[in-house]
Amino acid sequence: MKSMKSASCLFERTTWLACCLLFLVACKRTTETLETMSLSDLLPASKGKFITYRVDSLVFDNNTPVTKRYQFKHSFDSLATDNLNRPMWIVNTFINDSLASGPWIQRGQYTITLLDKQAEVNENNLRVIKVKLPVKENFTWPGNIFLPDRPYNSYGTNFSIDLWDFIYTSVSSSEKIGPFNLTDVTTIIQADESRGVPVVDRTKYASQERSIEKYAKGIGLVYREHYVWENQPNERSSGTPPVTTFDPRYVGFGIRMWMVARN
Repeated sequence: MKSMKSASCLFERTTWLACCLLFLVACKRTTETLETMSLSDLLPASKGKFITYRVDSLVFDNNTPVTKRYQFKHSFDSLATDNLNRPMWIVNTFINDSLASGPWIQRGQYTITLLDKQAEVNENNLRVIKVKLPVKENFTWPGNIFLPDRPYNSYGTNFSIDLWDFIYTSVSSSEKIGPFNLTDVTTIIQADESRGVPVVDRTKYASQERSIEKYAKGIGLVYREHYVWENQPNERSSGTPPVTTFDPRYVGFGIRMWMVARN
C-alpha cells in the first residue's frame, strides 16, 4: 500500500514538473514573438519624410555595358487608399545629377501599403511584398508572388523573378552605408544567382539575377542592388557545310543605390 502511495506521489510530481516546463517554453515563445520588429520600424512613413540615394544605373548602350550615375530623392507625399481600399503612402521620386548640383526634377511615384503582417510596394504596376513579419534570420517568403510571369520580357530577358524567395540573412547588424555608420540594419536577399560572370567570352551565355535590399530601423531603405541581365550568344548555323556564327547581345538592366542624405 505504501509502495502504491509513493508511486502516486512520484507521478503527481512528474506531471507537475512537465506542466511547469511546458509553461516556461510557452512563455519563452511568446517573448520571442513580442521581440520582433514591426513593419513601421523598417519602413517608417510620415508626410515630408525623404531619403536621397546615390544611384549607379547599368544600361547597355550599343551592346556595351555603361554605368550612368545620378541622385534620386524619395519623398513621402500623402496618405491615400489603393484599389482594395487599403491605406497607402504615395512616394514621389526626383532625379538630379550625381552631385545634386542641378535642380530636382520629378521622375515618378510609387506607393507603400503597410498591412498587419507585410508591407507592399507598388511601382510601375508591379506589386512586391518587400518586408514581412516576423523579422528574423532565415525567415523566407515569396515576395514577388503578385508579379506576372516573366515581367521583364520587355527588356528581352527570360527571368522568372515571380518565383524568387526573399530571405532575411541578417537582422540588426552594424554597417557603414555611404557616409553613415548605421546600427540595426536588416538585410534581405531576394535573389543571388550568376552564370558566366564576369563575361570573358561573348559567345558563351552569361546572366546575373542579384537583388538585395537593406533597411535600417527607424530610417527605411538604405541600400539596394537589383541586377537582371543576360549575355545572349544568339548562335546561328548556315551554309554547307554549316558554319556557326554568333551575334551576341546584352539585354536587361541593373541598379545599385545607397543612402547619402535624409531628414
